[in-house]
Amino acid sequence: MLNLLKKLPALMTKPNFIIVGVARCGTTSLFHYLNQHPQIGFPKKKEPKYFSAIHLKFPQRGVGDETVDEKIVKDFDEYKSLFKGLDNYKMIGEASSDYFFYHKNTIPEIRKTLGDIPIIISIRNPIERSYSAYNNLVRDGRETLSFKVALDKEEERIREGWDWMWAYKKGSLYAEGIEAFKGNFSKVKVILFEELQDNPLNVLHEVEIFLGLQKFNDYNTSVKYSPSGNPKNPLIKLISSRNSKLINVLRTTVMSIFPRKTLETIAKGFFAKGEIDEDVKMNLKNYFKKDIVQTEKLIEKSLDFWK
Repeated sequence: MLNLLKKLPALMTKPNFIIVGVARCGTTSLFHYLNQHPQIGFPKKKEPKYFSAIHLKFPQRGVGDETVDEKIVKDFDEYKSLFKGLDNYKMIGEASSDYFFYHKNTIPEIRKTLGDIPIIISIRNPIERSYSAYNNLVRDGRETLSFKVALDKEEERIREGWDWMWAYKKGSLYAEGIEAFKGNFSKVKVILFEELQDNPLNVLHEVEIFLGLQKFNDYNTSVKYSPSGNPKNPLIKLISSRNSKLINVLRTTVMSIFPRKTLETIAKGFFAKGEIDEDVKMNLKNYFKKDIVQTEKLIEKSLDFWK
């Protein structure tokens, strides 16, 4: 009997909840805040993107997309290894902000591998999310077009196989994805970025209830993660660029040495965002109008402040 047990494969330590996105909606902050809870364990690697990678074609063809591709976990054994040592946590989390965008592919893969687990979705004013995604790529030295021209180029870029982050408008449509996750998972929590910004402790306590955890009162929510925008000086522009292999190696080394919250605090004052042109804003309002109404119904909460 003992020999038989030895031959059985070890049970996989795996996530029992996932933050599926949306990128630029506070998912990084949510990851770092929840990681402070004594009953929650996350792997060190945020954004493994394994369940989206299964159906993606590599290499992705956008400017600097190779720096995204090289960090994606494409092998199941590697994915499993991320969660080793997390057995003692009541809830084991994973956070990949593109799972929402690729929901048609990721939902079946997540259900097949992890089962009917709790799903957390974070959304924000779609115009602000679109502009934040744009500024994220500006910060990295990958986006060189104006916001208006970049929006016009979106469909072409998607057809050519660029990473989803370049889908500024389509990446800010929420209704279809929320409906799909709610239709396939019995527990889905939708968080508003604006509420996470204004009252993070309240949102975190809501997540605790959602996940069935004890209340934790010692969160440090002072750091706002992942600032974006135009670098304010040439040195910061050089350091933040993803177009240099040497700089990428340097950045990876620095991030492995210093705590993320320290780097975020330093970086906060180094980037600036301009205003969105009024004609662009009006076009986006019209583009998102129907989706906002549909999203309101799905989450049963007024989004008038987005309108």
